[in-house]
Amino acid sequence: MRPFLLPVFLLFTAAASAQKLPTDLVHAGYDWDAKRHQRLPITVEEEALPAVMLRDFTSIEYYYDKALKDMRLFATEHRIVRVNSSDGIERYNKIVVPVLESGAPVDIKARTISPRGEVHEVKAADMKELKDQEGGRGYRIFAVDGVEKGSEVEYYYTRERNFNHFGNEILQGETAAHDVTFELISPEALTFETRTYHGPAATKDTTVAGHRILRLTQKSIPGLRDEAFANVAAQRMRVEYKLAYVASKGQVRQFTWADASQYMYRTMTSLGKDDVKAVAKVLAAAKLPVGGPLPERIRAAENYVKLNFNLEEGASPALAQVVATHNAPEAGLTHLLAAIYRTLGVDYELVVTSSREASPFDGTFDTWDYLDHFALYFPGTGQFLAPGRPDMRYGMLPAEWTAGSGLFIKGVTLGSIESAVGKVKDIPALPAEQSPHDIDVTVAFSPDLEKSTVQLRQTLGGYPAAQIQPFWAMIPEAKRTEIMQGLQKSVVPDATNFQKMEVRNVERGVSPLEKPFIIESQLESAALLDKAGPRYLFKIGTLLGQQTELYQKEERQFDVENDNNRRYLRTIRFDVPAGYAVRNLNDLNVDVKAGPDATKPDYDFHSSYVQQGQTITVTVAENYRQIRWPKADFEAFRTVVNAAANWNKVVLVLDKKS
Repeated sequence: MRPFLLPVFLLFTAAASAQKLPTDLVHAGYDWDAKRHQRLPITVEEEALPAVMLRDFTSIEYYYDKALKDMRLFATEHRIVRVNSSDGIERYNKIVVPVLESGAPVDIKARTISPRGEVHEVKAADMKELKDQEGGRGYRIFAVDGVEKGSEVEYYYTRERNFNHFGNEILQGETAAHDVTFELISPEALTFETRTYHGPAATKDTTVAGHRILRLTQKSIPGLRDEAFANVAAQRMRVEYKLAYVASKGQVRQFTWADASQYMYRTMTSLGKDDVKAVAKVLAAAKLPVGGPLPERIRAAENYVKLNFNLEEGASPALAQVVATHNAPEAGLTHLLAAIYRTLGVDYELVVTSSREASPFDGTFDTWDYLDHFALYFPGTGQFLAPGRPDMRYGMLPAEWTAGSGLFIKGVTLGSIESAVGKVKDIPALPAEQSPHDIDVTVAFSPDLEKSTVQLRQTLGGYPAAQIQPFWAMIPEAKRTEIMQGLQKSVVPDATNFQKMEVRNVERGVSPLEKPFIIESQLESAALLDKAGPRYLFKIGTLLGQQTELYQKEERQFDVENDNNRRYLRTIRFDVPAGYAVRNLNDLNVDVKAGPDATKPDYDFHSSYVQQGQTITVTVAENYRQIRWPKADFEAFRTVVNAAANWNKVVLVLDKKS
């Protein structure tokens, strides 16, 4: 959840951290096995891996500081890693420790154990602190010297974290791990709940010396590998946790979806005096229509805000500041647009959700950690809008927010009291037809068959267009030709002698759902046609553009998950050279489907041709109409994907007529 939202509603104020770690933390005396001088055993198979995690211990402790009379949050982490290759060394010879901006201390120890049993301990004072190469804040990076192939790198540290009533821990990554433990410690008066994804549940609360302890242990967790058509990050074993009950409040559940709905609604709709003036100033400048079709009124307000205000996550969300600086974080832009629509009498619901790329929204577990992104839903049109995404327009949300669920919040009035109610509902994905990438190609062979002149038009709508269309106006003029040529070369890689290059629908604020991005040009190619003795070979398949191939040999790990639904329609025309005939036109006919309904399959690839005299017109249609597909039937999906990859290799043989 976005941190600016929290301080108003916390049960504890969580004051700024002191400069010393408390000595009475549960793991204040944590230490490694000082007597150990030999490496931990691994299998022969594990010796072939770049690295193996031999201990992965994480303890999160909610701590009541009696001196400060406040709650604080600490983490103790212990890792032992065997590094078997240069890649493994590069990955694990640095220790990255997130730290508070206040500079709270970190109690850290590190050592290496060589293949010969030589132990080299690195004291915190001797560690070389490095700067974050990416310029990020909130990290201390320590180098561990003397690491060689076959060594173990072992370290542990205790640090203070930003206080929050919700959180998550990732228990699985690309490195296989053994002896994995996660525990959550809290004072006895606080009851936390956890939800484990892609793994076993944590043990029930146990009370030890005035503390509640939730624990999850795994003897081993396999490493994950990248996989096409899958959100691997979302498939990692992870634990989500939240504060559910406080002893002083009895059996009243804390931080429910109902609580979140009321809090979010107040935050995104309340207007102080300065806010009212700020919104009035925007409305006076925008001159938005107060009548007319509802979609046009919605679009007009969105366009004005997105063309005149900048997304700046570090900016203040306060409306007076937003209007004064024209900079705002996602929440500030949401607040502004919500205020405008309310003033204009446009009914909407506030939607809060998370990205399914890493932590898909789970409505059955009410952790506010899922409340990451804001959208508006308009019941009058059934459409969504993403206020904080300048690359999206009305009718579109970022694809990773769709095909999942979110918290839908609407205002209600009870007498003179305004409140809000929320409900977890689905956020549908856009249909495939709204995200087309179409190609129209006409190929004319030169009389000597040495080259081809190509008329090429690409039409991108929906998500394909959103990758370039919103940014076109910001691209320097000197770079546009290079980009246009690059786009056309994605279809005709050896394209030269570009003529009549043109792009359409690139004005600022245009919606890719209403006006697709179109690029059109005439160009030449010497590689589409090859001479092979008396024959010519026409590499027609390349005109699909580069295709994804799914020829993996490993067993499928996960269900298929597409980024978005999409459609491809390609039309290819050419005249067979005089005196020649095409030997293998039937290679152009392909029909592959996946899904229970053969008349409208979930996925399909269909190609066919029509010949009229010497003119041949080829039509290739490819559709992906579902976001998810079970791995148990992966072959059906793979067949469709590979049908396109195989067609990409189709070569027509032109034989001279007898």
